[in-house]
Amino acid sequence: MTDRNKDSYQTYIYDFLKDILVVCPQCSNSAIVKSDGFSFCDHDKDIRVICTSCGFNKKLTEKPTSVLYSASNEKTIEGRHLMIGVPIDPFFHLQLWIRENVNGNLLWAYNYEHLEFIRTFINSKLRERNGQEFSNKSLGSRLPKWMTSKSNRETVLKTIEKIRARVYI
Repeated sequence: MTDRNKDSYQTYIYDFLKDILVVCPQCSNSAIVKSDGFSFCDHDKDIRVICTSCGFNKKLTEKPTSVLYSASNEKTIEGRHLMIGVPIDPFFHLQLWIRENVNGNLLWAYNYEHLEFIRTFINSKLRERNGQEFSNKSLGSRLPKWMTSKSNRETVLKTIEKIRARVYI
């Protein structure tokens, strides 16, 4: 078990949006949402879901937009809803591949790096902020209490090892 974790309050959920593992909507095998170069200003650019098992391949620009704002038929703004921080991928809203039930709670991760961050954080006895202002934006401060509780540490770590054995090839 590591004694210290120094960077957990400088890491954000957005840091793990690059390659998201999802359940393929066509064959239910593992697929990947590629979002290289993602930015909030131009988030439609080059984002796609790809399944190597069945060949499913779809660009985000092919997904229909929805009305985000409408003011008395004067101005309508259309776009796509990004859902970040929930157990689905933010772009296509597909179920995540890395997810497991832990005592009635859902443990999920966007990709291997995200899962490794959670494992390291939970495994640490001392989680330091290193002079960082108290901020609720960092991933270290946003993990649920059931996950970070000392009483659940063993169970969460065993579940993460179970996930790692299943998803790491």
